[in-house]
Amino acid sequence: MIGGDAVIGIDVGGTSITVDLVELTGRSLFTATRPTLRGADALDGVLSQLAAAREAARDLGTSVLGVGVLSPGHVDEGGGVVRFASNLEWRELDLQARIRAATGGTVPVLLGHDVRWAGIAEGALGAAAGLEDYALVSVGTGIAACLVSGGHVLSGAAGSAGEFGHATVFPGGDLCACGRTGCVDTYASGAALLRRYRALGGARELHDVIELLATLSEDPVAAQVWDEGLEALARGLCTLTLTMDPGTIVFAGGISGAGEALTGPLRCLLEEQLLWKATPELAISPLGASTGRAGAVLLALTAAERRHRAQAWDAGTVEAWTRAEGRTAVPA
Repeated sequence: MIGGDAVIGIDVGGTSITVDLVELTGRSLFTATRPTLRGADALDGVLSQLAAAREAARDLGTSVLGVGVLSPGHVDEGGGVVRFASNLEWRELDLQARIRAATGGTVPVLLGHDVRWAGIAEGALGAAAGLEDYALVSVGTGIAACLVSGGHVLSGAAGSAGEFGHATVFPGGDLCACGRTGCVDTYASGAALLRRYRALGGARELHDVIELLATLSEDPVAAQVWDEGLEALARGLCTLTLTMDPGTIVFAGGISGAGEALTGPLRCLLEEQLLWKATPELAISPLGASTGRAGAVLLALTAAERRHRAQAWDAGTVEAWTRAEGRTAVPA
């Protein structure tokens, strides 16, 4: 028995749902990942992950003080409702109420936008620590940004600020899941890169963007898809930079694993497109694909009114959660 107090963070991504049971010290007690699926099946997956984490807490004698759940799409954080998440096929889903009901109403629950809270985590624990004007750009199954200006996170009138993944960069281009055409998302997201590779006749069986990158020098279809994806992303980031004037743009999500293969070409493209304006510093998040997980746990701490406990955490704290995957608990 471990005992003590903990929180539960649930990061709902377009590809997978990850749950973390984390002590207030930052130590991982339980973590699990499962495919997201779509519609009602995606909701069932969220509730199943919550149940697994609560069962682990009971087995360890740990008290759960708060739950934070992050969703992509248009999220009404104040109302606790996912208004629209195209990749999940969710509309007007009262996710906060469903999570609260699953806990029996005994645990504080908060719903947040996945990338907005990833950006908050980046500012607290990652490459944006100490910065007041930055953008966290998450490029995974979908694309979105957390915009921070003067130290304030911008949410917008309807809570959908930062959805630049659905800005048009190729008019009349590919159809996006949002219903529009030519969006950044439908050319530069991880899912789009693999989809376009297959649609354009790519012969290899590729499972992720890192595999696609490994074939660029010998596969012209992969090179075309990557170049067009970078062009789409650069056009979107050019508009974002001219509008928001961030000093730093930090990349997170699965595609951030490309490192300099991502930031190098993007830097050149942005310099060409911005012309008279200086290009922001481009950085890769030290939290990598775990920015959403970190954000979900910070949101859970906020729900529990224990946010101050994260002041002693850093990127290494979050990296240890990844090492804990596959284990039900860290021994006392």
